[in-house]
Amino acid sequence: MKNFFLLIAAAFLLAACQNRDASPSEVSDSDQIVIGKMDSLRSEILDETRNIWVHVPDNTTGAIFGETSYPVLYLLDGPGHFHAVTGLLNNLGQNGIVPKMVVVAIPNTDRTRDLTPTHVDEMFGDSSFVVTSGGGDKFLEFMEKELIPYVEEKYPVTGYRTFVGHSFGGLTAMHALFSKAHLFNNYVAIDPSMWWDDWLLVNKAVAVLEDKSLEGRALFMGVANTMEEGMDIERVREDTARSSNHIRSILSLIEKLEEKQDSPLEFAWKYYDDDDHGSVPLITEYDALRFLFPWYRLKGLDRFFEEDAEDDPKELIEALDDHYGLVSKHFGYAVLPPEPDVNSLAYNFMNMNKPNIARAMFEMNIKNYSASANVYDSMGDFHLNQSDTLQAKEQFRKALELGDNPFTRKKLDQLLEAED
Repeated sequence: MKNFFLLIAAAFLLAACQNRDASPSEVSDSDQIVIGKMDSLRSEILDETRNIWVHVPDNTTGAIFGETSYPVLYLLDGPGHFHAVTGLLNNLGQNGIVPKMVVVAIPNTDRTRDLTPTHVDEMFGDSSFVVTSGGGDKFLEFMEKELIPYVEEKYPVTGYRTFVGHSFGGLTAMHALFSKAHLFNNYVAIDPSMWWDDWLLVNKAVAVLEDKSLEGRALFMGVANTMEEGMDIERVREDTARSSNHIRSILSLIEKLEEKQDSPLEFAWKYYDDDDHGSVPLITEYDALRFLFPWYRLKGLDRFFEEDAEDDPKELIEALDDHYGLVSKHFGYAVLPPEPDVNSLAYNFMNMNKPNIARAMFEMNIKNYSASANVYDSMGDFHLNQSDTLQAKEQFRKALELGDNPFTRKKLDQLLEAED
């Protein structure tokens, strides 16, 4: 119980540290709640201008902590899923369960053209709907050669990418995995339209799954209940009705994926009995994020918050180094312990009268984020706590050299006035 209250206190302190000032990504000049921005780029490949909706996490510009870069999630049928995905990432990211991510949502211009891999002459007896079908390869070329470079030049993103699509978008996610696996690290196919062109991609699956390019790739698939009443997920596999073609095509692909146990692809799926094709995206997106990042959450720190725990930073530093070493291995690039998280730990230990651990955490942030004014302001607070006003003034001055902050300025002024 004691640990529980300590962790709750830590959570409140972290929230306080992160909300001393509102991030520009959340509150605009007109006091509107803003979760993203609209942008656009000219595509020579598609011969049209494409809009994108972009969400950048907090603390990227102008907030307390230094600038950082984030993994990026590309989202098809953007306007239909943008609010749900950014909300999930905000909640899970704030709680350290998954990394905070930039979201790039792609609205449609010609959905059937872009999100189908091949041309067909008719669909469900209708030829008008599929006249432009089959532009999937060009759309993926647009993403690879125009959209991704544009995003990586303009926004604070890393090269770690996740691709999410629903229905035709899920079909496109599978098309990308099977034809351009190098583009994304993770793929999320939500109730994908695997029936397209007489199960074309399903029939290609076995050969593709042996490809070594799938090494380090992960796929999560969500399956909705689109069956007729009275049918179940086992019996439907033997059904031949057109009404079950959609779910049968998905289940057939899943069977092939599960049979290829020697495939380098990391794969999981879930059937949602209480969700139909329209309602399944939200719950699938949540489960997919939990599946894709099981290694991200930092665990096992509660022992350091015990009242009788030693004031020795060695084990905590080792725990942080080990964890973020693992995170770095998964991301494929160096990931440092996040500045706000370490800042929160440091203040917690300072308030628990564990100055050795607190100092080590503040120093870790100075080492890792030397361009951030906050790390020196926080170290100044530590020296004030230790009644070392000389060092406190020095740290506050360093912070102000990197950026004027009224809170830091006030603390320094008070110390200078006390000398007079």
